[in-house]
Amino acid sequence: MIRCHQPGSISENTELFDLTDRGLLLADGVFDTSRIVGGQIIRKRAHLLRLAADAAALGIGVNISALESLAQETVPEGANGALRLTITRGPGGRGLSGEATGAATILARFSPMDMAFPMPPVSLRISNIRRNPTSPSARHKTLSYTDNIMALREAMAMGYDEALMLSPEGRVACASAANVFALFGNLLVTPPLSEGVLPGVVRGWLLAAAREAGLETAQESLTPERLAEADSIFLTNSLRIFQPVREFSGRTFETELPAGLIGLGRTLLEGGFDD
Repeated sequence: MIRCHQPGSISENTELFDLTDRGLLLADGVFDTSRIVGGQIIRKRAHLLRLAADAAALGIGVNISALESLAQETVPEGANGALRLTITRGPGGRGLSGEATGAATILARFSPMDMAFPMPPVSLRISNIRRNPTSPSARHKTLSYTDNIMALREAMAMGYDEALMLSPEGRVACASAANVFALFGNLLVTPPLSEGVLPGVVRGWLLAAAREAGLETAQESLTPERLAEADSIFLTNSLRIFQPVREFSGRTFETELPAGLIGLGRTLLEGGFDD
């Protein structure tokens, strides 16, 4: 199901779309993907606030109440799946500097699916494509995802499941569409945002909640060599929640995550709807 909201136009709450939209022509916009369980958005408030903040960073004004209403209209009652909310600057003139001629466009798409928890383990390969920490696309979830797409395609063409993207200095940043965590004994380490890391909703939640699982946390720069020394590695995003890495840099890893961590994830999926 897809809904398009362009206030004041004939396409409001229909599947029609203005083909001069800057999101379509220039990737001028932002998006957010959230997991739906029983018709409810996991960490709804965090997702809506992050999306609105990312839009504001691009100079696009949106109303959180309008986002929430569109989301509720789009998600079927009791459904499981993924919800994507997209905000573009709206229709506008040609060229990079062209101004939008109307209000922002808001799109909502619900994809029904049943997702395992935890997700099946993956193999990880270092990509030749580097993250740019100075880019707005590294700090905000913009529509500019070409680097991530090509990094993943490159990894899959080599027989791997996922790509690991590094900073220009060669330190760990993120996977193609997930944050990276490494477990060293009782210490859970993830790279700092300064490495070009997108501040994922589940990443932020886990850093705050890990003590409940008996784990300490740290945001530290990691070289690939240091990452390969971890007891275990896993990826996080709002759909995967936790996804273990089974192979990286010629080494196989323990894929059974700590019981306390799995318990945290189950608690999130069973009741993390409003925050």
